[in-house]
Amino acid sequence: MNTTLGVPAEIRRNTWLLFATQAMLSTGLSMASQLGSLIIYSLTDSKSLAGLPTALHYIAIASIAYPAGRFMDRRGRRPGLILGYLIAGVGAATVAAAVSAHLFAAYLVGIIVLSLGAGMGMLTRAAVADMYPVERRAGAVGFVVAGGLVGGIAGPGLVALGDRIAPAVGVDPLAVPYGFLVAALAIAALIASRLRPDPREISRRLADYFPEAASAEGPGIHGRDATVAEIVTSRPAQAAMIALACAQAAMAMLMATSSLMMHLHGHSINAISFALMAHVLGMFGLSAPVGRLADRIGRRPVLIGGALLTASSGLVFTLGVESAVIASVAFYLVGLGWCLAFVSGAALLGDLSGPATRARVMGINDLFTNMAAMAAALLGGVFLARGGEITVGIMAAVLGSVPLLGILRAGRTLAPVQTAVAVASGDGK
Repeated sequence: MNTTLGVPAEIRRNTWLLFATQAMLSTGLSMASQLGSLIIYSLTDSKSLAGLPTALHYIAIASIAYPAGRFMDRRGRRPGLILGYLIAGVGAATVAAAVSAHLFAAYLVGIIVLSLGAGMGMLTRAAVADMYPVERRAGAVGFVVAGGLVGGIAGPGLVALGDRIAPAVGVDPLAVPYGFLVAALAIAALIASRLRPDPREISRRLADYFPEAASAEGPGIHGRDATVAEIVTSRPAQAAMIALACAQAAMAMLMATSSLMMHLHGHSINAISFALMAHVLGMFGLSAPVGRLADRIGRRPVLIGGALLTASSGLVFTLGVESAVIASVAFYLVGLGWCLAFVSGAALLGDLSGPATRARVMGINDLFTNMAAMAAALLGGVFLARGGEITVGIMAAVLGSVPLLGILRAGRTLAPVQTAVAVASGDGK
């Protein structure tokens, strides 16, 4: 991979380890996205609650985001990631048991615990951003995010496998995949324990690892180590956070209701899995080249592209999910729009922060992003029940368009990477 060429051995090894943990975690997230509305429908027989598991997922991530970031800024990335994967494993085991026993309340508890752990595990972005200079950061983030493609393909595969073996073991087919997830998360915790040196420590000595880099570590938005408040109130950071929040919200609105909508239109579980695999391909398939593109041409044009693709996904969705092909195209586009926003936005937040603040800055972004996604997921179920899929698609298109305002407002402060250090000056205010 171009991302790891010329990279010191310790950083290259850590990058591959983070790639592997991302693959394991995304296995669980893709299954939760695929199965949540079906499990709720089987437990409650309610369409309006279709978005509840996704909403709880986002609430939990939002609630843990800043405390997890603070913990990781103080104690390091490795212990935070290990703890997150272990907590998520406990949640996955609880979900499996609750679905098998048809216990609605226990299922909700399991989803919350699983999501709390996932929220900590998702801060791999801070860990990889720690280890690379500005001009290589987005490419590295994109490479690690690409690990999600492995898990995203494995997730639907495990759902299909669970559907086949459930009758033989006498367990609900919706519960079996979560048993697989427990094992995947245990492996992720073991992999994370091998991160040495801790990425936070690498960030503190980045110039030693990349002496040839134009800027081994960005100086913060005021030419020094800025505070968290100074960073998140700067225009570049606000543009990144709005782009990430809207992309996540539009995706949540579509995906929280997708499996139920396709089911109600008579599509088989295999057709649903195929459509969701197209979505996962959009999210992760091009993340590495997207990151390299953001390093080459700058964060701003990639953020704009993400907003346009997200908006177009909602418009395609309005054509209807009666066709599995149309649904798959819409799900791919919303995933690709999210990819552009996620990779370039995470890199930009990494540019603006340092090792002492990076995890908290990304934690605050996760708080904002996941609260927006929670609201969108809940509203998605309501829009589906009252206005149908056309209303869901139109609202997703509107959400996709909103970041353009913040990006235009930020103006030249979202400059190409070659001037990233200058961008991070007081002009960002």
